[in-house]
Amino acid sequence: MNSIHEFETIEELKEFLESDSSDELRTNLLKEFDGLVNYKNIKEWNKLVRICESLSIIGWGKREAFEATADKWINGSYYTEIRNKLFEQKLEWSKGWSKQKNTFVIYENESDKTNYEISIFASQRNKLPKSPIRWSRSGNYQKSLQPLIDSLEVLRNKVIRETRPELYGNSFSYIGLNLYFSNHDSGDLTVRSEYFHKEEDIPTNLKGKKNEGDMPAYYIRPKFKIGRLSTKKDELKLVVTRHFTREFGEFDLIKQKEILKIDFIEIIDTLSDKLKKKKVDYNTELLKLDTIKIFSKW
Repeated sequence: MNSIHEFETIEELKEFLESDSSDELRTNLLKEFDGLVNYKNIKEWNKLVRICESLSIIGWGKREAFEATADKWINGSYYTEIRNKLFEQKLEWSKGWSKQKNTFVIYENESDKTNYEISIFASQRNKLPKSPIRWSRSGNYQKSLQPLIDSLEVLRNKVIRETRPELYGNSFSYIGLNLYFSNHDSGDLTVRSEYFHKEEDIPTNLKGKKNEGDMPAYYIRPKFKIGRLSTKKDELKLVVTRHFTREFGEFDLIKQKEILKIDFIEIIDTLSDKLKKKKVDYNTELLKLDTIKIFSKW
């Protein structure tokens, strides 16, 4: 089992493992996983990552699959987490770390404080296939949007569980959507704002100083801002920003959902064009069909 830790690239590891994809190998890897999943130091964590990478290659069999990733919080401190394909974290297996000399130790009183002289965290490179459509939204939004905001969480759950990333291909990871809503009626005057797509759409009473009196600040933003295909942490992604006007927030929920459905399909079509230009093989047509089906049930 020690030999899997000798390979530097996923390709080398895959070639080695596929030469012996026996049930005995999987059984041994799962035993290693069980022994390391309650890791106490960075040495054990890095070994655990390689075990998860190996199981991702040969399959987890009847066991639930997990991925092991390391990242930084906004304050620069590292954290490690283990999660499944539904983005569900196993909290007892997630740890925060602090720098100690030329290594890192877990933020727990009883954790191993040994200096293993390891200063780099391993993080799984061949991640589990997960939902290829993910989004975040602005924390502020106009009051009339509350039914949609609540319903978006229902949609998120459906997208996570009902898209089929294992069938689309592994050459593209996800669309990252940033949803920004107007919030002209916020109780906090300092954060009131509205988005307009064109200069001529701005009402006369808003023109002049931004955020003057109880008037919301206004911003001219395109409906969509489409980024470039980019790779980060071994994942190819497309970031898209969508700005919503006050008018959108005043539509009824049925119309808002229909607009979002059109938006999602347009974004998938844009992704398809970009991937074709880069000759990236990914089944956007199946993703689109699955997305339409999900919206029909939403």
